[in-house]
Amino acid sequence: MPLHDARLLLWSLLPGRAALLSRTAAVLVCSRGWERQWPRTDGDWRQHLSDDSRCRLLDALSRPQDMDIALEIAGAQHRFGHWRCVGAWDPAMQAHACHVVDVTAQEQQRLDAHLMSERIHLLFDQLPMQVAYFGPPPAARCLFANDSFARWMGFERHEIVGKTAQEILQEEDRRWLESVIPAYGAGGENLMLAYSRRGPQGRLRHFEVSIAGDQDAQGRTCGFVVAMADVTERRLAEDSLRRSQERLARFLEISAEGVFFHRDGVITDANPAACRLLSLTHAELIGRSALSLPQDANRRWSHLRIHSGAETTIETQMLDGHGQAVPVELIGRSMTHQDERQRMTVLRDMRDRQAAQARIHTLIEDLRSQKDRAEAADRGKSVFLAAASHDLRQPIHAMGLFLSALRAMAQAPAVRQGELAEICRRMQSSLDSLGQLLNMLLDVSRLDANAVQVQLEPTPLEPLFAELEQEFTDLAREKGLRLHAAPCTAWVRTDATVLRRILSNLVANAVRYTQHGRILLGARRRPGHIEIQVFDSGIGIAPEQLDAIFEEFYQVGQSRAARDEAHGLGLGLSIVQRSARLLDAPLTVRSTLGRGSAFSITLPACDPAPLRPGAEAPAAPQPGQRNVLVIDDDEQVLMGMQQLLQVWGHRVWCAPSADQAVLLAIEHAADIDLLLSDYRLGGNTTAVQAIAAVHACLGRTVPTFILTGDTSPQRIQEASELGFPLLHKPVDANALLGTLAQRA
Repeated sequence: MPLHDARLLLWSLLPGRAALLSRTAAVLVCSRGWERQWPRTDGDWRQHLSDDSRCRLLDALSRPQDMDIALEIAGAQHRFGHWRCVGAWDPAMQAHACHVVDVTAQEQQRLDAHLMSERIHLLFDQLPMQVAYFGPPPAARCLFANDSFARWMGFERHEIVGKTAQEILQEEDRRWLESVIPAYGAGGENLMLAYSRRGPQGRLRHFEVSIAGDQDAQGRTCGFVVAMADVTERRLAEDSLRRSQERLARFLEISAEGVFFHRDGVITDANPAACRLLSLTHAELIGRSALSLPQDANRRWSHLRIHSGAETTIETQMLDGHGQAVPVELIGRSMTHQDERQRMTVLRDMRDRQAAQARIHTLIEDLRSQKDRAEAADRGKSVFLAAASHDLRQPIHAMGLFLSALRAMAQAPAVRQGELAEICRRMQSSLDSLGQLLNMLLDVSRLDANAVQVQLEPTPLEPLFAELEQEFTDLAREKGLRLHAAPCTAWVRTDATVLRRILSNLVANAVRYTQHGRILLGARRRPGHIEIQVFDSGIGIAPEQLDAIFEEFYQVGQSRAARDEAHGLGLGLSIVQRSARLLDAPLTVRSTLGRGSAFSITLPACDPAPLRPGAEAPAAPQPGQRNVLVIDDDEQVLMGMQQLLQVWGHRVWCAPSADQAVLLAIEHAADIDLLLSDYRLGGNTTAVQAIAAVHACLGRTVPTFILTGDTSPQRIQEASELGFPLLHKPVDANALLGTLAQRA
């Protein structure tokens, strides 16, 4: 018999389900067991394979090597069973010799065991504790752990299984475990222990640990079940309660208010302050009825309050150990004291409070009197402001008319330059008048805020007199008055700016209240001093008004002035007096009703100061093109500033808020070389935050100016303390040009 036929005959005699399979899974020869399982009369055996199994089998048969794969093969009622196919590559036959074994029962048992394991894991994962099972010592390997236990130990569940206790626990945990496990082995009983450990995030946690041994029939330890319940929150609550009780005990000991506890009206405890207040010892108070302390008239009412259990506050009188009535305020509430529910009563001594109330009553009466005087002054001020509103409205009204004229001229086919220039001049005049009125209010606010810094130095009077004469000559001439400043070569030691403000107000008042005649500005020498005088031939001042004229909003001859012209706000002489005090210069006035007045201020004389080189003719600053960042939350002011600066040839960035200013500063950090910021920028933002943020973005120092229209003393003082120059709205064009000429 040929060798090939002999091998085929041998295959047919093999036990079990064996077959020689080609690369396409065709059966070349098979055993009787294979034939009985898949008779050829039923068709090709490959039709019983599932799609995945067929692909897996063909892939394995395509390789000239041994294989061991799992197959799913349909059996009775076309239900798939689990089979194992083991094949050996036969080079001579160029095929695989395969044996197929039905493992359906084993696979089902494996699946059932896996499902049961998953259910056990799910059950233990839902428990509010950490659970693990360790094998017997000395290795004590972890055979099971729920997710909570694994994460607490710093592992995933699949990572912790198989690790020994030495590998899982920290050094201090190992020492603890080594000390308790032998104890169990010796006694055999379950252990319940307290255990503390820091978790993966470093937080200290507290546990109650239960260790139960697993023993076989011979009593040998097979393993340990470890269950850990987190009791950290309970421990914290217990510690907090204990600390609260300790604090309460310390508070009661040192409290200045009396406190006693009672149960069913019987005093069980009292602090030292209660003993002192009632002039009784602690022993005398304990066991005493709380109803024996109030006076007889209040006992029935106190009984109802004590037994109500509600929180109460009453004022009454209690009898001390000497029988004296002590006025007290009682505050009662229920609370736990010494581990039982009791009633606590706080006693507040009312004697000091009653004395204080008497003093407060006296103070209130005094304040009421002062309030009445203040209201009377406020009513007087309101009457004045109602009358003076004419002066504030006039320039605004005039500017509105001029603006309407400009609109009409803009619509005309031709505009004459002379008319346009005249309207602009008159609008500027109205604006100057309004600015003077506002500046006068500003001067008062600056003085109230102590924002005027005096710098005393030698000052010549001649140029000052010349400036004042030039400033007021036109105004005096319009009224038909003669204004003359007498020649003066004297020098005084003073602050030139403050002195100019004083003399400017005095001359302005003289022009305002003089209807005909002349005004004279001059100076006379006194021993060691110079007396500067302003004479006028005006309406004069009655003797009884000489002191009142220096009060705010007070005006002389108001009705007459009101008929003739704008008469001011009545602040000029108040500013004069305050400024004279700053200079420590005596201020006097002499006047005859109907004939005129003479005001004088006396200053210390001094020698002329040497002329500094270059001081005689300083060059006027001529600004080149500036790169200006303007911050203002008022859109109209912002646009007006932008248009003016651009007309002057400057480059301008405008920011309506501090945040927008920061963005512009970052974007144009290399270009910006001057900063103008309004003081109040909306909300709670001021120039303080805006300037600091912009400077930080620029990375260098640039000239910075603060603009403000707020005349309140508090705001002026706050802005002055920033250390940046202030420009008060409305800002004069010349002042703005000088600002642009400054360099860092």
